[in-house]
Amino acid sequence: MQLWSCELRPELEAIRPAALRFREWLEQCVDRRVAEDCELALVEVCNNLVIHGHAREPICIQAEGSGSEIVIIIRDSSEGFDWPEKAALPDAETDHGRGIFLIHALMSEVQYERGKEFNELRLTRKL
Repeated sequence: MQLWSCELRPELEAIRPAALRFREWLEQCVDRRVAEDCELALVEVCNNLVIHGHAREPICIQAEGSGSEIVIIIRDSSEGFDWPEKAALPDAETDHGRGIFLIHALMSEVQYERGKEFNELRLTRKL
């Protein structure tokens, strides 16, 4: 099992460098397409946390890679929100609202837990 972790400043400028490091790690575990999908899902989550979640504390990211799956755990201390079980694609004219849909489409499983101390989003990609 391979592990990766990162503590991300809650700023848009910090997301891309962290995502690149994450992808480098992923490419040691999985093929390029899976790495790209997981990277995009992580970027969408982090963008949403910074823009919509108004995260003020660092965002903690942990990932585990095994022969059968990649599990990405994102913890934040924002107020959180009601994560939809199934995400619908917004109207074509809407210029936002596709992030959660993309995350669900790219991952095999998505679990969100809103807590008093922190929120946790667990993304699983079966291989």
